[in-house]
Amino acid sequence: MKGYKKIAFIGLLSTWLIGCASSEMPTSKEYLLLDTSLVNAQTVSTESQPIQLMPVVVANYLAGNEIVLISQQGVVHRSQNNLWAEPLSAQLTRLTQQRLEKTLPSLTWFGGQRLPAYAIAQLNIDVDKFYADLEGKVHLSGRWQLISATGEIAASHTFTTQRRLASDGYTSLVQTLSSAWFDDVMTPMSKAIAEAL
Repeated sequence: MKGYKKIAFIGLLSTWLIGCASSEMPTSKEYLLLDTSLVNAQTVSTESQPIQLMPVVVANYLAGNEIVLISQQGVVHRSQNNLWAEPLSAQLTRLTQQRLEKTLPSLTWFGGQRLPAYAIAQLNIDVDKFYADLEGKVHLSGRWQLISATGEIAASHTFTTQRRLASDGYTSLVQTLSSAWFDDVMTPMSKAIAEAL
């Protein structure tokens, strides 16, 4: 009798282990922000001037690879299967520089370590919110400052915007975050920088 129990136990354990081993792990998807309206971005005329774009600083809770959803109660949900293909700060920095080079072509934009030997103006951008809520809206907020070559604040603005998702899903979420960044943050920023110079 003991031998049958032992064989039955080993059979059950084997079945369970085979079931666990054959279970498919959910595949993860990676997303990038895209500036789909870059080709149609309107240029703004300014005097020629060099400006260093500092890396865009995102709040710590946004610094991971996970795309973030936040409830109205402030509970943070980090997607384990829907991830940023590149850190959010790096994406926003790269895409912001591309947009500024297009919309403010008279300005020379320096990113990273490529700097002239003389003092130049500096653009700092901080992002506090860049997420979707559980009710189907994206939220963006933060601030930016343009510091002159002499160290004075030439322009300083905050930004905040919300948009409703066109449809469910992470693809729609990423597209809505992208369009909100370029239309609601970058377009007014470009105009304000041109006015400040």
